[in-house]
This record gives sequence, C-alpha cells and structure tokens, in this order.
Amino acid sequence: MPGIERKKMLRSVSILAAFVALSTASAAEPPDFNADVLPVFRKYCNGCHNSREEEAGLILEDFARTLKGGENGAILKAGDSANSKLWRLVSGQDDPKMPPETATQPKPEEIAVIKAWIDAGAKAPMGGPATAGLVTPKIVPTAEVREPITALAADPQGRWLAIARPNVVEIVAAADHQPVKLLTGHTGAIADVRFSTTGDRLIVAAGETGLSGEATLWETGDWTRIRTFSGHRDSLYSTALSPDGKFVATASYDREGRIWNTETGEVTTSIIGHNDAIYSLAFHPSGKMLATASGDRTVKLWNAATGDRLDTFSQPSKEQYSVSISPDGRYVVAGGVDCRVRVWQLSDDFREGTNPILYARFAHEAPILKVLFSPDGRLLVSCSEERRIKVWETRTFTQVALLERQADWPAAVAFSPDSKSLFVGRMDGSLGTYAVNPKWADSVTALTPLPEVPVITAAAAVPMPGEIAEVEPNDGVEQAMSVTLPAAVSGKFRNADGDSDSDLYRFDSKAGQVWILETNASRSKSPADTKLEVLHTDGLPVRRALLQAVRDSWINFRPIDSTQLQVRVEFWEEMDLNQYLYMNGEIGKFYRAPRGPDSGYDFYENRGKRRTYFDTTPITHAKDELVYIVDAYPPDTPIVENGLPVFPLNYVNDDDGEREIGTDSRLTFTAPVDGSYLVRVTDARGFSGEDFTYKLTVRSPEPSFNVQLDTKNVKVPAGGGQRLKFYVDRIDNFNEPIRIDIENVPPGFHVATPTTIQAGHLEAFSVLTAAADAESASKEAWDAVKITATADVGGEPVMKPVGTLGEVSLEKPATIR
Repeated sequence: MPGIERKKMLRSVSILAAFVALSTASAAEPPDFNADVLPVFRKYCNGCHNSREEEAGLILEDFARTLKGGENGAILKAGDSANSKLWRLVSGQDDPKMPPETATQPKPEEIAVIKAWIDAGAKAPMGGPATAGLVTPKIVPTAEVREPITALAADPQGRWLAIARPNVVEIVAAADHQPVKLLTGHTGAIADVRFSTTGDRLIVAAGETGLSGEATLWETGDWTRIRTFSGHRDSLYSTALSPDGKFVATASYDREGRIWNTETGEVTTSIIGHNDAIYSLAFHPSGKMLATASGDRTVKLWNAATGDRLDTFSQPSKEQYSVSISPDGRYVVAGGVDCRVRVWQLSDDFREGTNPILYARFAHEAPILKVLFSPDGRLLVSCSEERRIKVWETRTFTQVALLERQADWPAAVAFSPDSKSLFVGRMDGSLGTYAVNPKWADSVTALTPLPEVPVITAAAAVPMPGEIAEVEPNDGVEQAMSVTLPAAVSGKFRNADGDSDSDLYRFDSKAGQVWILETNASRSKSPADTKLEVLHTDGLPVRRALLQAVRDSWINFRPIDSTQLQVRVEFWEEMDLNQYLYMNGEIGKFYRAPRGPDSGYDFYENRGKRRTYFDTTPITHAKDELVYIVDAYPPDTPIVENGLPVFPLNYVNDDDGEREIGTDSRLTFTAPVDGSYLVRVTDARGFSGEDFTYKLTVRSPEPSFNVQLDTKNVKVPAGGGQRLKFYVDRIDNFNEPIRIDIENVPPGFHVATPTTIQAGHLEAFSVLTAAADAESASKEAWDAVKITATADVGGEPVMKPVGTLGEVSLEKPATIR
C-alpha cells in the first residue's frame, strides 16, 4: 500500500475512533457552533480565513459566513459530512489538505467535532447567529476581585461623571458622585468612554482580546442603547464622537481605526496604515482630522472623510499610548512608553511636513498612560505608571504642579467642564478628585537665558602695566599672590618633588565687571598645558551658569575627537539648529542639520575645528556617550524640574574654545558681586619642571573685529561666476553682525553686495560674476576696488578696511558637456 494512502487510512481510523467516542459521550446534545466548532476554527483556520485575508473568499469567524462558503461556493452540506467539502479537506480525504501539512494539525477529536456538527445538521449556535465569545477556563478567585477604573469621562454640561470598569459603566452625579445609572451588556472588557460635545450621547469602547471589538452608543436622556458598532477583529482601546456628533471613531488592537456613521451604523472611513495596535485617538475640533497613537512608535494624522494619511510623527522611540488635541486645534500632544510628552504644532491643512514638533519634555520616570488637555486649553495633565500625575501649562508646556503619589496606576483622568476639578481613576478601583488651581496656568514666568557672550559696557581702556613675576609659595588659598588688575604675571610650574604645582592669584573686582583671563605657554614653546579656574576666596569654584537638559540622547555610529565638526546622535529629529549640545562638560552648538541618512549635525567651527561655548574645552567623546540638549541660565535661576539633569557650569577653561590659541587657556569672567576672587593656574596633566613656564594676563575686554578675504585673485569665466569667502576674527567676545561692502568693480563685472556676516558667525560669502562679453580689466582697475566692513561696537558704528579683490583673471567661458 503506498505510503500516502496508508497515512490517509490511519488518519481516518483515528478520526472515526474519536467520532465514535464523541457520539457516545454527547448523543443527547450535538456540538454547538460557538462553544465547540468555532474554537477549532480559531485555533487552526482563522490565520488565513479571516475578514482581512479572506483566503479563497472564505471567512470562518462566525456561523453566517461559515455557512455562506467561499468563492467556489458552499463548503458544507448540512447532515452529510461525507459530501461536505469542509470535512473532506480537514480530514485529508481531498487535496489540498487543510490546514496544510506544514501547519499545526488539529487533533482527531477536534476534527471529529466538526464532523459531528455537520452530521447533526450544521445548526446555528445557541442564542442565535451572533459572533461567539472567547472560550476561556473559569478560574475561581481566592480573594476579593478589584474592579479597576479603566476610563473616565465628564459630561460637558456638568451633570454626570462616567466611570468605566471592565464590565460596567457607572454613571454618577458630578456633584456628589451619587449613583445615577449602570450601563451593562457590553461585549468584553471596557477600555474607553467619551461624551459627545453636547453631552446628549455617550460612546463606550469594549471588546474581547483576539476576537472582536465593539462600541456602544447610549442616549443620555433616558440611558437607552442607540446602537452598537462591531467589525473590528480585536479589542477596542479608544473611541470618540466627532464634534458634530455624526460620526464615531474607534481604534483597536487589530491595528485599524474606523469611522462610523452614528445614524446608519455603517463604516464611512477606514484608518489603515499603523503597524501595531492603535491605543488612542482624538478628533480635531474641526472634525476634519483624526489623530492616532500607536504601538508602532508613531503618531499619525488622518483625513477623517477619506482616511488618507496626512502626516506621520516618527520622533517617539517607543510605543505611544495616548494622544490629545488642544481645544483650539493648535497642538497635538502624545505620550507613551518613552516617558516623554511631545507637542506638535498643527497647520491649517495638516499636510505632511507642516506640523513641526515644538517640545519633547521628559515628563515621567515610567511609561505615560494618559495625556489630556483641560476644556479651557490652558493646562495639560499627564499620568504615568510611576503613580505620578503632573500638570503642565500650555504656553511653554512647563510643569506647574505635581500631585501626590497615587495608590495605584492612575489609568484614567478627566477634567470638569469648567476646568476647576480633575478626576482620577486608579487601577485599584478608587476614584479621586483634585482641585485645579486657576493660577497654575499663569504661574510660569519665562526664564531669562544666559547670554552667549557677556554684556560689556563701554569704558576707557586701562593700559596694561609691566609684567610681574610669580612669588612662591602660592599653592594654597591663604598663600595666593595678590595682584591689581589689569595684570600680567610670568609664572612657572615647579615642585621640588616633581609633583603638580598649583599657582593662585588673588584680585578684587566690582560686580558686573568683565575680565579676560588668558595664558601664553604653548605659543611660547613651553611644554606646559595650562588650565584656568576662577574661585571664591574659600577655594570653592565660582558658578557661571546652570545648564538644564531638555532632551537626552547619546552619540551613535562612531566616536568623535576634539576637532571633528559633525556628530551623529539619537533622536536628532527632535533637535534644532542653534541648540546647545552638552557632551561631558563640553558645549557645542548646532550649525547645520543632517542632510541624509549618512549624515549628522554639524557644529559651528573655526578654521576647520569645532568651536565650544561658555569657555568649555573641546575633548574626545566615545560612541554611546550620553549627551543632552541644554538651555543655559544664570546660576541663581529657579529651574523648574523636568526629570532630566541640571548641570552646574563653573568658570574654568583648559583649551581655548574659540580654537585660536591652541592648548593655551582663555576665560571670560564676570564678577557676580563686589569682592575678592582667586584665579588658579595649573598644568592640565599635573606636570611641572623648570621649563614649564607661562604668562597669565588679566585685562579688560576690548571688543573689536578684523575681516579678511580668504579668496583673493580668483579666476572668473566669462558668463560665469566665482564665490568670494570672507572670514572675521571676533575679538574679546564681539558678537554683532558685520556688513561688508564692495565698491568700484570694473565694467563687465558684478558682485553681490552688501553681504553680512551674521551675529555669532565667522564666515559669509559673496559672488563675483562676469558678463558673457566682459573684457579683462587692468591691475589698476582691480586695485581701485574697495572693500569695507562695518559693525556696531559699543553703540558706535566702526568701519574697517578689508582691502581689494586682488587681481582677478577673466577666463574663457566654461565648457558645458
């Protein structure tokens, strides 16, 4: 007997034996479709034969569609399993065998259930042809069963509070929480509840895991059920009524969203495009857009009428659990497993690329469960698995209140219609009410950032005195050598034991006075690598700034050395130009955003080396090193906690951050109060010796600038052009814009003028072009060109000559191939 036929015979014998046993055990009661047959389909068949894939047009998810059959007609003949295609395929009598041999095979007794059901007449399930519930084992609890609060909703008219628990929605009076009505009969666990904008209707989202989702619409006038909306293939997590009440939106674990007509119950729009469960959704106040938050780590905007995707926010790094849109429609906020509250600004048409991210606040130390705007839009609340609830004002989205630690996860929150109360539902089943302080929304005053360069008031220049020699011992605070500013001191790192030497100098200053401290060692061929610090007279460092981290990240792809101009960091999409990046004590500043997948952020630079700010020192950084986007504030600023570090920055410098004097040190110090201070000079490596000499200069700043043309004597093709590059040397923290004018260009030539070196920048470009019929100009003509640079220094305009363009050569027209 061939092997295949033998297998079929043995399988038939096994099934027959199971069928005989089943018939004997249940002769009085044939199998029920919902209780007995559907679990077999769900276990072995619904992976392909479901309402989404519909393989061969066959859906085996409920009785009606099983009876209907597939694209080749009916698959069963009631009362006659032998001539039913369904039975012959699952029993292996016909090809192709179902399920396929490569898939998990049903047991003989499970196949026997299908045969017995068909032979008994393939009758409808007990209770009618409704979709079956899950078949789950009954577990007897050994302790009191808690009924957690899964969702809350406050009636916009201020009459009721809807409290959702897994199996019931409790309607209570808003004033005293006295019971009003119990809403029951929902299929599966209840996950969300929302009132309509008028309060005349209530929508409830529920469902059974892995089976179906169902939304139920209630009339609040008499608490009658209007209709149910079913069709999702898994539990619902969120629902909402459109602002005009004509539509219901639902979101499910099946990765789909749907918008239904409330009058007909028909699906008007399908939301398809997420790659994981949709946990939350919200209608825009206009009703034209729907926002969704998903486990695929994105927030998406959809056209509510067509289902077309409008935009995708991909900044989140982990699952997003909650989304909320401000009452004025200007902002969308989301939160989830990455513990951050993100705020995007919405454009009028919501088109892709027109909805920028404004803030990414590190909000909690555990996943965020819910974010919600107050009805007046002035506050935002966030709650987390860490059992914390935070309140944020919505002008700058700064935290203004932290509520007491909750007894359990605060899974549900709702504001009263007047925004004066916050209701909190917890997983232990308890309900809390908190008064909302109306002053919270206005309690945050804008913090004043620390200027990048100090404010220098105009003063008569004080001539530098003659150089004086260091007097030892001056290693300790009490031994510091006194100097009168301005001063120039020649010193030496020397120690009889060869150990490190520390030289301290004491000076007096008035509050607000600005001093430039600078060393000259390596430039004079000394082996010393100096480091400067400004201290109080007790030896403690003088605080320069507080750096509040507003975004955490890390260096990816590869490490960077102390000169590299580009860095690749995680979450770069949430960063912006001109932000400060704090890297283990160094502060860089972003000049150019990444220009592709193989690019990173470019730093501001000086002659090919990375510039640093606030006199921090450029150093090497390892791959995976933690870095932070920071805001800089004066040291006495009352920083509002945001969960990320606040770094103190002192007056200290090892290597000049402007990259102009090599390993020598330069520091700008502003005296915080009248008094005495110390400047400590050390070798950064702790070296010393007779030849480790240095010169320390402490002087008043004299802001100024010098501009030069880096591209002289250019060659310009007839009918073409050549770029001109200007560079500025900014002296003593001069940071103003500089205008460059070019005059007297010979006939036939044209130059883009004026051009401006922007504030804080070191370079600017212009273009010199030649007409197609231009003729070469003489050296005298080019010598007559005049370039000047003009800027405001100390409130007065200052013009400086830059020179000429050199001798420009006219070349043949460029060849275009």
